[in-house]
Amino acid sequence: KKPGPPNRIHGDQMFDFTFGDITVTRIVEMEMPMLGATTFFPEWNDAAIEPHRDWLIPRHFDPASGNVVINIQAFLVRTPRHTILVDTCVGNHKPRNREMFDNALFPWMDNFLALGVAPEDIDYVLCTHMHVDHVGWNTKLEDGRWVPTFPNAKYIFARTELEFWKQQSEQDQMTRTGDYIVDSVVPILEAKQEVLVDMDHQLDDGMTLQPLPGHTPGMVGLNINSGGAEAILCGDMMHHMIQCHIPDWSTLACADMEAARVTRKAFLDRYADTDVTIVPSHFPNPTAGLIVPHGDTFGFRYIGE
Repeated sequence: KKPGPPNRIHGDQMFDFTFGDITVTRIVEMEMPMLGATTFFPEWNDAAIEPHRDWLIPRHFDPASGNVVINIQAFLVRTPRHTILVDTCVGNHKPRNREMFDNALFPWMDNFLALGVAPEDIDYVLCTHMHVDHVGWNTKLEDGRWVPTFPNAKYIFARTELEFWKQQSEQDQMTRTGDYIVDSVVPILEAKQEVLVDMDHQLDDGMTLQPLPGHTPGMVGLNINSGGAEAILCGDMMHHMIQCHIPDWSTLACADMEAARVTRKAFLDRYADTDVTIVPSHFPNPTAGLIVPHGDTFGFRYIGE
């Protein structure tokens, strides 16, 4: 067992946003220059990023390492009726093929408990999709077994997403990361805590899933509409602000790079120059912002800036 990597956090690891009577709180696991830019974005090149260096460095890109800054975090969503956790980061004690994640000991649960909530308080866990950094805290190691971390929760899985990843696991197609479905998804099914839904499922009053396929076949966002305010937790529809400026760039992690590109362009077109708050999973602190027109493409303006 070893500790996780040192975090590079700008400001607080927890940050609240309020939309009507719904509150969203970020719970950060880590934020740091993490992924090689030219590997993660196969089309990344110096000429393309040159016009963007003023905002890229150092907040979004570290030229010394060549890594893009990635934030891995969960979102605690509190409504008048329910307490919901959206995505569950990498998790602890888990065997992974990526050294940074392998048998890590992250302080994420301490950050979670610091909010005054307990695992027993969570009513729903929503996984926007089933990548390794979105399902990890679904389960915890207890007496040598993986068991649901949130014992009273219903885990909301898009049916299309679950079917895809079960097939990937069964066909041994997960060598890049290690088979996290076995330890982070299957125990939920064995405990019968899953609820399989369509990609446009209504989760609660003012909260509806929004299909965002491409990065994975069944990825969904969470659309929040309350008190005249609207926000979308959009998962990995885009990983990095460069994809606002260059929407054509999909990532190595995308199951279908072209479908991801189509979904991203349509999303940016739809929400640019509106007052809808966009909350991508991996943008650095404070994560949330507005999509704004920027020449022939788009930009992103963080809340409060």
